[in-house]
Amino acid sequence: MEISGGTKGDRARPWLLAANVAIGWGLLTVFVLHIVSARNPVWDTLSSYALVKGGIGLLGVSMIAVAAGSVALLAAFRAAGHRLSPAAHVLFWTWSLGLVAAALFPASYPERFRPASGEIHEYACAAAFLSLAALGWTLPAPVRTHPAIVRLTLLTLGGVLLFGVSYLMPGVLPIGLTQRLALAADIGLLVTLARAVAVTAPAKPRERVPG
Repeated sequence: MEISGGTKGDRARPWLLAANVAIGWGLLTVFVLHIVSARNPVWDTLSSYALVKGGIGLLGVSMIAVAAGSVALLAAFRAAGHRLSPAAHVLFWTWSLGLVAAALFPASYPERFRPASGEIHEYACAAAFLSLAALGWTLPAPVRTHPAIVRLTLLTLGGVLLFGVSYLMPGVLPIGLTQRLALAADIGLLVTLARAVAVTAPAKPRERVPG
């Protein structure tokens, strides 16, 4: 008689739930920030929402929530039995810690001039964006080759390139819009990874017992 017992996908479910809740909370918080602000989402970056009353807190909570969800997603990969490469671990943590650093050190503007904080914010955001854009290429084959993951990995790369052009060449593209498109691709990749973890989890070897 063959028995299989609980699957590794089952052990990953609590982490996947935590990841989805945290990322969802981050999205809700940033949505509220848009509602309470009169800034232009097409031309104004999310970082500039720190100038809005209460904006630093809402923006910080949003970024830290997404970072926490990303760490939970990493734990889900491990619980599901995926053997992640060192590069994948580094990129997961760089993305997550980059978001936390950007939340703790807001951008600098003439109305709120803090150049040291602004520099840390810029470098942290750049590291986070670039890390997630590269993450998909470092994942295990069953995940990396999943059609939806392939598409979203390409979208994250395209998004960060568009945002980079709008940031380095002001006025060529609407920087607020390109940033939001890049972030939409990032969140889409994270959510799709959460859905793919259990589906592509390595099967647990079956044990044969007398019976």
